[in-house]
Amino acid sequence: MIEIGSYVGESTTIFANHFKKVISIDPFINDYDVNDLVCEHADFDIVYRQFLSNMSKFNNIQHIRKLSSEAVSSFALESVDFVYIDGCHTYDQVKEDIINYLPVVKKRGFIGGHDYTGNWPQVVKAVNDILVKVDSTFADGSWVKEII
Repeated sequence: MIEIGSYVGESTTIFANHFKKVISIDPFINDYDVNDLVCEHADFDIVYRQFLSNMSKFNNIQHIRKLSSEAVSSFALESVDFVYIDGCHTYDQVKEDIINYLPVVKKRGFIGGHDYTGNWPQVVKAVNDILVKVDSTFADGSWVKEII
């Protein structure tokens, strides 16, 4: 599976406990998302070091320190079971991530993400504009859609 946006790796850890291989994509760039207050309070060099420390106990995580738009070329069409989007929360970036990563999801695989809530209307709008309808939403603000 691919995770776009890792921060310190809380969700990466969860995914690593349930997937054979997790590919984490995050550039760890300061002030990357004007909509996300975390960016105002964190030095991403420190966040990156914490991420690496938190992931050091896993042997099934590969990290790509690039923008998601740069990393997508690393993947073959229909090559992954699941893509989880939780990077930049702007409408344009969520839309771009969905469009860029849909082709790498296998048929009967899933695309999903985080922050599908009223607190993140740009995320909700981008997801709905591209996918029209998600299959499921969850209490933590996650969403998922099966690719048929």
